[in-house]
Amino acid sequence: MVFGDVLLLDVTGPADVFSRANHHLRRPDEPDRYRVTALSSFGGEIVSSSSLRLQTSSLPPPEICAFDTLIVAGGPGVMSASHDLQLRNWLLAVAPRTQRIGSVCTGAYVLAEAGLLDGKAATTHWAHAERFAARYPSVRLNTDALIARSEKIFTSGGATAGIDLALSLVDEDFGRDLALAIARELVVFRVRAPGQGQQSAALIAYGGSADRLSRATAYILDRLESGVTVEQVADHVCLSVRQLSRSFKEVFGLPPQRYIRAAQIDLARELLSGTQQSLDKVALRCGFSGRQQMTRAFERQLGTTPMAFRNAADAE
Repeated sequence: MVFGDVLLLDVTGPADVFSRANHHLRRPDEPDRYRVTALSSFGGEIVSSSSLRLQTSSLPPPEICAFDTLIVAGGPGVMSASHDLQLRNWLLAVAPRTQRIGSVCTGAYVLAEAGLLDGKAATTHWAHAERFAARYPSVRLNTDALIARSEKIFTSGGATAGIDLALSLVDEDFGRDLALAIARELVVFRVRAPGQGQQSAALIAYGGSADRLSRATAYILDRLESGVTVEQVADHVCLSVRQLSRSFKEVFGLPPQRYIRAAQIDLARELLSGTQQSLDKVALRCGFSGRQQMTRAFERQLGTTPMAFRNAADAE
């Protein structure tokens, strides 16, 4: 679901995830598993916040809707969209017929205005937390969460979290291995757990714009499983270890070794919560020398052990 002045990344991020899933799942003479349609209140061409144009279909009559999943995008135009009476009534009419309903970033305003988030856990971009909470006090807002789910309703915080939302849906539909494969292709490197905070230590790389640092973080995330050293990263981007360390501290606020460790821990958390692989196998897949090194890293960074983390995740 889109509208004028929509943030295009909220649309294209999830759409690309579903497209890549189709590529992996494609079989001769079989239709794609995911078919994505952009809808808007009146159909036709809409202009996004980046001035790029998007062709949309108009809202179909609710009685013939059979959507599996409906995702509402966010963007600067979301406040106008949230007051679109036609859209609000249509959402209320199709909600009972839809298997899953979600939002990306500020798209949560549209769902909340329609009353679909009343009494439910939800999230949105952290910068909107105060305003959103004051406007919709009946919503149980948690902006520390990357993705919040309440029954069949999903909400996600931040534009890039739309990719995480889509990956979580692929995970639910076709399994963790496919979701992880797509995440690696997109250099997201892993599927972040729904309860994980919006400020992931391992993903702060996306805040940096320097080409060498972008290549450095992509190199690290692509090689976690095989193990990677600061020296290898520095050599890959043609910097000395000292220059690389200085650049990491200036842009990310931490040295490259701590970034590597944070990425290893984040990947381990996802494997521990999303698979039944042994601790030894998880440790090796994340580039740790073994189970003991992973345990020490967890205790130092998270104040818990990998087994305790897995048990807590299983209990949720």
